[in-house]
Amino acid sequence: MDILKQLREVIVSVLPIGLFATILSMATGVMDGGELMRFLLSCLLVIVGLTLFLTGVEVGITPMGSRIGSALMKSRSLWIMIIGSIVLGFIITLPEPDVQVLASQVNQVNPSIHPSVLTYAIAVGVGIFFAVSITRTILGWPMKIILALSYIAIFAAAAFVDEFFVSIAFDSGGATTGPLSVPFIMALGAGVASMRKHDEEAEFGYVALSSVGPILSVMLLGLFAGGGTEAGIAAEEGVLPFFTLLGSKFGEVGRALLPLILVCILMQLFVLRMPRTEAMREGVGILYSYIGIVIFFTGVEYSFSDVARELGSALISISPLLLYAAGFVFGLSVVLAEPAVMVLTEQVEDATSGRISRKVMLATLALGVGLAVVMALIRTVHSLSIWAFILPGYAIIMLLMIRTPGLFSAIGFDSGGVATGPMSSAFLLPLAIGAASGSGGASLASSFGIIAMIAMMPILLIELLGIIYQRRVRRSERGNG
Repeated sequence: MDILKQLREVIVSVLPIGLFATILSMATGVMDGGELMRFLLSCLLVIVGLTLFLTGVEVGITPMGSRIGSALMKSRSLWIMIIGSIVLGFIITLPEPDVQVLASQVNQVNPSIHPSVLTYAIAVGVGIFFAVSITRTILGWPMKIILALSYIAIFAAAAFVDEFFVSIAFDSGGATTGPLSVPFIMALGAGVASMRKHDEEAEFGYVALSSVGPILSVMLLGLFAGGGTEAGIAAEEGVLPFFTLLGSKFGEVGRALLPLILVCILMQLFVLRMPRTEAMREGVGILYSYIGIVIFFTGVEYSFSDVARELGSALISISPLLLYAAGFVFGLSVVLAEPAVMVLTEQVEDATSGRISRKVMLATLALGVGLAVVMALIRTVHSLSIWAFILPGYAIIMLLMIRTPGLFSAIGFDSGGVATGPMSSAFLLPLAIGAASGSGGASLASSFGIIAMIAMMPILLIELLGIIYQRRVRRSERGNG
């Protein structure tokens, strides 16, 4: 249990955002002395919460996911694997911090969309498409074909859905692959991939397909829920007292985490039967995750997201260019220290035998996210249709997929998922909402889609990287020949 390592990683992730936001907020007059103290306390809570949470994931949830995945594989029954994948994908999504924060932000802009309804819709999509990804690996289906068919279905469904729900749907696809679900999904997927030892694509794609499901399920929700374009900021109720907010989060997170805890207990009693010391260790890890999520959510709602909204409003009132520049820097800061990004870059370096280094991958992802944030803010300020960005973006991605090696297609879509960490929902989305509210004529609904952009741009750039990598390999083979 290396909690100090997690603390260092989280500080590197949160501190640049906190410092830059503080400097900008003080310069623009967003915060007075009292608000500054609240924001600094929120930053501390976010750091402590994420540290405990990620430590708990490493100690308890990821090992448990790996054990459960191995147990499913031992069954040798495709139907047991499929049903188990659906259940596990569903329950691991319910307490996901990114999803919970997104649902809360959507509810604040459009109170008719209850956070629980949106969370359940996202969880159903993850469960179903995680099962699809498991089935794909077992039966050897080509990843490119599955992704192409999935996005054809997405764009076909989107033609019948209100644009506000289209934005939320694509944001949901990015938010669902956060620090809780990604390690769990990758741990389960690793057990399945071990069955196909000579298939390098089998190691990737689980996060990518798990991101597709929520997009479709939220679009289906939009078909039944009706239009959502007449959105507006919910009435402010004032700042909840700190301990009242903390108490409410203990209850909310407990209810969301309960299904996962029950499944872990049942698996231990009837299937895993781990030694008591190991079971206690993983139980303590889950407890760490619970306390960490509670503290993280408290920090986000106490001041962290509010300052982001106010900052977005203040920056757009001064200059759109200043807003875009700040957004680019925030985008770089978010991805450069995202723990899931670090894991993925290591995997890519190993899979390419060092030809694509961690530094190259990290620079590519950082550039992609920075550009994505700027594009999303431009869309927000000018109330542009999300189709002006999503449709050409994914059209280029699909065309590039024809020339991109299959491994890099899977890596690219995985990259889009892991780049959207907790700070995307907790800070960048509120920043866009604030920019929309402060720009006068901008629609608040246009602020959604920023997570979708962050998930899209890395895919495009990684595919280009894959094409370059393939050319280098061919040149090397000709030189050796």
